[in-house]
Amino acid sequence: MDNEELQWRPAIPGELISSNEVHVWRAWLDLTALQYENLLGFLSKDELARAKRFRFERDQKRFIVARGILRQILGRYLGKKPNELVFEYSSQGKPALATYPGCGTLHFNLSHSDGFALYAVTRDRNIGIDIERIRDDAAVDQIARRFYSQGEISSLFRMHIDRRTELFFQYWTRKEAFIKAIGEGISFPMEQCDVSLISGSVLSPIILHSDKIESLRWYGQDLFPGCGYAAAIAVEGTDWDLSFWHYTL
Repeated sequence: MDNEELQWRPAIPGELISSNEVHVWRAWLDLTALQYENLLGFLSKDELARAKRFRFERDQKRFIVARGILRQILGRYLGKKPNELVFEYSSQGKPALATYPGCGTLHFNLSHSDGFALYAVTRDRNIGIDIERIRDDAAVDQIARRFYSQGEISSLFRMHIDRRTELFFQYWTRKEAFIKAIGEGISFPMEQCDVSLISGSVLSPIILHSDKIESLRWYGQDLFPGCGYAAAIAVEGTDWDLSFWHYTL
């Protein structure tokens, strides 16, 4: 087992003591029938309606499991039952906890791809996370020229073709994590966000070419959830410590 795998410690959520803690949780979404049924019972009517919009049953089940685990994780932090939590959504669809005593400072974000899900939880600061399965059939050249900055494009095409797809997805997850952190959707001009200077597991600034967003506030870091996946996190500020946990039911 390599060091990247060893960083994911098996546990259940504990307490976020201070606002400089950022917890990242990894979870599998393909569970037993009994585990699935238990999580299904936590979801609200609107979450179940969203699940039904997926065309394939496997994707419906993975969405349900991802949301059920989210409710379990947040419920443990807040000392509440998973089915008691109420979510609100921004105009761009970003979820947040409805305001009630004890939850106002808790911020979170989630992302899932195929059978993997990642959850990020912290206090008093905006946060975004993204995971993508690395696919060899991605239209790397076309997508990069449309959505990537000139610096990112230059770095991407200097890379040997054997590693270009992997770097492409790493850039994409960094961008998506940032856009989710600031609460924007696909309308945000992704080419104005340059993530090419982020280096592996080192906390690095996100370079912005936009008058709308304050550059110095946003930092990113790559995550390593498993072989064949790219992932990244973006957080407001620099004074935070990251820890990794594998969620077990």
